[in-house]
Amino acid sequence: MSSVALPEDAPAVRPARFLLDRWHSLAQDGLPARSDFPPEDFGNLLGRVSLLDATDDGSDFIYRIYAVIAANKGGIDLTGKRISSMPYPDYAAVLVEQCKTALATGKPTIHENRFRWRSRAYGICAVRLPVMEEKSGRPALFVVDLHADPNKKPDKALYMPQV
Repeated sequence: MSSVALPEDAPAVRPARFLLDRWHSLAQDGLPARSDFPPEDFGNLLGRVSLLDATDDGSDFIYRIYAVIAANKGGIDLTGKRISSMPYPDYAAVLVEQCKTALATGKPTIHENRFRWRSRAYGICAVRLPVMEEKSGRPALFVVDLHADPNKKPDKALYMPQV
């Protein structure tokens, strides 16, 4: 498992650049509202988007919605589950820390996470956007998982997990 912070202009971030630009334009007076990012505005990225809430003590995060393409690739739908419940503890620990950083700073974070699973190497560019959940009054995170290699053909979602 390795993780490297990436700048917003990294090539792998290009497909999500419009979301970062929107986040920055709305974040003038604090965190943008979650409703400022309706699902229909994610376009082709929709299958790559997860929505997470911090646990009450802030030590973990729960997937309110888990990205369909991640569920397809990993064979696990984590909707309603904690990051720490993933069967890969080293990867889960890194993701929890990255989410904590995004909420603590109140700013987008971008990381390239590389790991091996089932004898294959994966590279994921994770773009985290902190937003304010209007109903709870608590911050939440949108996470967009992109290919670390911007030239790789995008995967298609095969099914919709039970939400």
